[in-house]
Amino acid sequence: MVNSGIKGALIMESVKKIKSIDAVLCLNFEKHGLKNYIGGATFLELYEAFRFSKKIYLWNDIPEGILYDEIHGFQPVVIKGDLGKVK
Repeated sequence: MVNSGIKGALIMESVKKIKSIDAVLCLNFEKHGLKNYIGGATFLELYEAFRFSKKIYLWNDIPEGILYDEIHGFQPVVIKGDLGKVK
């Protein structure tokens, strides 16, 4: 387990970085047998990108699960491994 203070600091640092960039590319590969996995910290980063009107790209499809509707609402561009779709 990561120390909660350290984890909180890392999340705050990612928010600062997201404010300064044009887009976020989420590399959502299979993890622990879950196809197109997006974990909690990555979901928060996607949310921040959406909140700051940044472009959001997903390497693979939106994962099925309880956060599907929320991630879909962020209107990500699914590139299916084609970096030519990143603009």
